[in-house]
Amino acid sequence: MQPLLPSVLWKRLFGRMKTAQYRLDRLFGLHGRLVARTPVPFLIGSVLVAGILGVGFVFIQAEWDIVYLFSPENGRASQDQAAVSRCFPANYSDFLPDRQTKVGNFGKVIIASSDTGNLLNCELARQVQTIHQAIVAMPVTVGEQTLTYEDLCARRNQTCVYSPLVDLVRRQCRGNVGTMNITFPIASYRQNTSMFLGHQIGGVDFLPDGMILKRASAFQLSYHLRPDEGGAAVTWEQAFNRKVLELSTHNLTTVSLTSRTLETDIMDTSANVVRRFTLMFTLVSIVCSVSLSADWVRAKVLVGMGSLLALALAFLSTFGLLLWLGFKFISPIGLISFPMLGLEAANRLHLATSWWRTDETAAVPERLGRTLRETGVPMTCTAVILAVTYGVSSVTDFPGLRTFFIFSALVAVFLLLYQCVFLVALFGLDGRREKANRHAYAMCQTVLPRSKASDQPLVYKIFCAGGHSVDDTEPWQVSERSLSGLVHKYVSSFLAMPICRMLVGTLWLIYISIAVWGCYNLQTDFVLRSVVADDSVSSSFYESEDRFFSTFGPPVSVVVVSGNEYWRQDTLNSILDLKTDLERSGFVYSVNGTEEGRFWLSHFLSFARSVGIPVDSQNDFVASLKSTFLADKSHGPYVSDVVIQNDTISCSRFVLQTKDTYKFRDSVTAVREFRKIVQEYDVNALVFHPSFFFNDMLTQIYREAIRFSAALAASLFGLVFLLTFHPAVALLSVMSCASICVGIVGFSVLWGVTLDINSFMSFSLAASFSLEHSLRLLLLFASVPKADSKQTAVSMTGRIALQHFVATLCAVSVLSTSDTMLFRNYFKILFFAILFDFAHAFLFLPVCLSLLCDKLHIWESKGKSTDETSENDKAHDIVLHNPYVTQLF
Repeated sequence: MQPLLPSVLWKRLFGRMKTAQYRLDRLFGLHGRLVARTPVPFLIGSVLVAGILGVGFVFIQAEWDIVYLFSPENGRASQDQAAVSRCFPANYSDFLPDRQTKVGNFGKVIIASSDTGNLLNCELARQVQTIHQAIVAMPVTVGEQTLTYEDLCARRNQTCVYSPLVDLVRRQCRGNVGTMNITFPIASYRQNTSMFLGHQIGGVDFLPDGMILKRASAFQLSYHLRPDEGGAAVTWEQAFNRKVLELSTHNLTTVSLTSRTLETDIMDTSANVVRRFTLMFTLVSIVCSVSLSADWVRAKVLVGMGSLLALALAFLSTFGLLLWLGFKFISPIGLISFPMLGLEAANRLHLATSWWRTDETAAVPERLGRTLRETGVPMTCTAVILAVTYGVSSVTDFPGLRTFFIFSALVAVFLLLYQCVFLVALFGLDGRREKANRHAYAMCQTVLPRSKASDQPLVYKIFCAGGHSVDDTEPWQVSERSLSGLVHKYVSSFLAMPICRMLVGTLWLIYISIAVWGCYNLQTDFVLRSVVADDSVSSSFYESEDRFFSTFGPPVSVVVVSGNEYWRQDTLNSILDLKTDLERSGFVYSVNGTEEGRFWLSHFLSFARSVGIPVDSQNDFVASLKSTFLADKSHGPYVSDVVIQNDTISCSRFVLQTKDTYKFRDSVTAVREFRKIVQEYDVNALVFHPSFFFNDMLTQIYREAIRFSAALAASLFGLVFLLTFHPAVALLSVMSCASICVGIVGFSVLWGVTLDINSFMSFSLAASFSLEHSLRLLLLFASVPKADSKQTAVSMTGRIALQHFVATLCAVSVLSTSDTMLFRNYFKILFFAILFDFAHAFLFLPVCLSLLCDKLHIWESKGKSTDETSENDKAHDIVLHNPYVTQLF
């Protein structure tokens, strides 16, 4: 006896089983008939449930903190910040701007001259000093007090901390001096004191010696405030922004930034997007209503408008429930509406198209039951896959991303529920109107069918006549009366030609090659001004900063924490060599001769050798450092860099001035190199700056992308397999989704999109968006029992793909003119998602499935009883075996 072949064994095991999809089809059929008989309770119940859940909006709390939104909560930067803060807590009485571990309250202003202006000219420099004086003297009212910067400022040596550039201008622009004489980026400040000006002077040109400045286009002044519980610092920041706008002149332009500016601009941008949402919903309503209005009676106007209400109920329920549970509202949640709107439109189109393929003479419950029997499973499968994928992806260290995915998963579930209840109930009500042959717009007016309106006026024939008559001999088909049907008819003929199939295959190879090349060039980066409007305050500041101050990066603190025996020679050599190697990394500009770049250890060792102090034991080292070196007033600046507890040095630090690290992706490379160098030494040290929170985002975003892709592929394969018992169909669904996703990422990269947390959220939504038509086509293909019917099933879905492509493209087109880079990039990603989803459903998958029709057919009709065969075929005969449905082959 010959062993069974795998295919034969598979047929014997699963070929005679009724698949889960078949059983769910029957369940949806029963649900459709039930809702059609009593639609009103389902409509009222849906609104009541959404209203109850929507009460959660009274507990709304919004989160606009940029670190919360875009950085991981347990990342390396968070751990390092906690360690550094324990060693060096914020001290606003001895404030050092280049050694802060937290951003705090601040105000910054960039003063830029005209193209021909030179801020080194004392005439313009004095205007800068006047701007400074206006800011310092600016009064703010807090309660009954009137305060100025002098009352709120962070201090050092009992005086407010100012940008040293202000004092330099005052010193050099005395008398009749015409131009300031400044070396750059390190300039002489006071006697035996130098300072680093890389962050204060920008847009520079040098004299031939390459050291002294010839011209400067921009100055940057910084103001730091003490935090307070009364809100005085926030009030001053708000007044600061208003004041800076007033200080611009005909030859000087001023732009400002405070600790709250970016958050405020994000809130304003989110509010402005509401107008685009409104326009988007309007466009989709118009396009879908037109595409569904092939007949004045059969048009689904009520359903088209009510479907958007179902989407609104889904959002209301999701937001209300999660806000009730204590979740915070975050601005990226608005991105969910676009793919959910596309999913809503696709389900509506499939329901309407399936309704039109049913027997018009049948009762409304019977027609709606058959409609749900065909479309219910694909709708459910898509929603479940999205919910599972988003749910798995919500297990992340990014709190903003976690909230985003939880909202997305629940929206998908609620949208399915409301479409299966509220929208189906609308179909039942609208079916009664259609059964009575009433007009789609004037719903109370009964009209004549076209076959009986021959003696009516022309206007009546054009705008009123429609519907079904018992005298009609040919069944009405929307595919023959719409643009999408005509287009698909010719495309079907085109795809039936072998040479055209080869052409489509070649086109796919070209497409996938370009997409893979684009993915290969994918880069991570994050631009702060991408999340706000182009004309916002923070965007203007970051643009000026990028233009004038992008040569040097932030000052990075290297903190040597506990466990280091400084009195040992090998430890001393390791710390000194560590500093030297970090400075040689290529990302550091040496500022050792300045106050910012002072290093207590090297100066202490030099001091000890010069005066003959012993430092070869712990007691001698600590005692000499504490009692002799730091006690000297001339060494006072080093006190803030060494922490001595119980005669032990618990922490110490020095600062590195970075260069060529203004962009976050360059900063990631630099920090990776710094940490690699630190690991080579037996020194317990860490490298930190507050901007490293965004570096963690860029380093961990790849892991989140891989996790999301794996969750999507696993949930897609597993659910399709459970529904169809066919691994080939499940594998093909994963391959189709992967092909679309690779195309989305690759082509978006070639259009200038980089990978950050915002683009990742957009990519994830686009990936879920790409499921719709391919998954629906494959499920319908697998559920049809005959090979020739499979070919017809492939033909059916293309028309809907075209309608859906037009509707969703109109929706997302409103993003192309957005004044925010985030939404413009989102448009690019969604545009490719819509385009490639349509191409796969309209071209690639039909050709692929047409070649595999016989090979993928595993259900054997002859092995079943006559009753089972007729029952299984009956549900599909009305749907597929129709002479007026365009045949692909």
